[in-house]
Amino acid sequence: MRFRLPARFLCILALLGSAPCWATSSAVEKDAANTITWLMPDSLSVGGGAASLGFSDQLVDYLAQALPQVHHRKVVANVKRSWQMLAHGEPVCVSSAVRTPERATQAYFLPAQWVLPPQLIVRQDRLAALPRAPGGEVDLPALMRQARLRGALFEGRSYGRAIDEQLAQEREASPRMNHYAQAGAADKLLQMLRLDRADYTIDYDFALKLVSQDARTPGAALLSLPILGASEPVIGSLACPRNAWGWATLLRIGQVLAAPAGTEFLRERMAARLSPEARRQHSHRLEQFYKDRSQRSRPQ
Repeated sequence: MRFRLPARFLCILALLGSAPCWATSSAVEKDAANTITWLMPDSLSVGGGAASLGFSDQLVDYLAQALPQVHHRKVVANVKRSWQMLAHGEPVCVSSAVRTPERATQAYFLPAQWVLPPQLIVRQDRLAALPRAPGGEVDLPALMRQARLRGALFEGRSYGRAIDEQLAQEREASPRMNHYAQAGAADKLLQMLRLDRADYTIDYDFALKLVSQDARTPGAALLSLPILGASEPVIGSLACPRNAWGWATLLRIGQVLAAPAGTEFLRERMAARLSPEARRQHSHRLEQFYKDRSQRSRPQ
């Protein structure tokens, strides 16, 4: 879906220094062009005013400082609803999204994150029941086919191509995989595991920092394990609707993040999420991604 508002598009481009703003716009149009509503999967700072350690909050806060002439609104929304709004061409953006072929028809993307692949997060007392390969990786299709362990995932979330394909193949055959559409804190499903309402989920290893591990209940401790066939890093992107507004908005943001300060901000935030061992093992690939990223400021 594309907006047929050439006058607004010219005015937005004028803000980028790409075109003169010949057309006269109403106050409402000007306000819309200078407002970005960020759909946050989770945000401790929305409503409560507390600082958040989440990447989405940190990125939006950085952009608010770098683009003070733009009004940045944070709205918590679940993944499914967020992509419905993007598909309808609404003037909203997502600060952390995985690009998929389907989503590429609905939104423009600006790569920003280099992240190690998601892992299986499981209760320690369920570890022995997992089907695992000789190298220790979890056989996800085999796990989903069994009826013993309960899985929990967010509806509409992408975990990267390799895991998405495994989930799609086994979704109908999985007897105990539940999908949840609610928005809220990123630790919601992890807390379900700790409370014994589910046995496993899929998330990034650094998500474990969001939940406290209670030493009094060792069986409820959460562990992360690699998933068989999912060893490649995932590229996280900002996403805005696939229309004139979305293109102009990401182009503007891309110029900020391609600057040395913006690139360093992204690199530092991602490096901080790696364990010391992972930093040693993947530092070259991480540095190369952000070196190449600094040369790309146009949406995809």
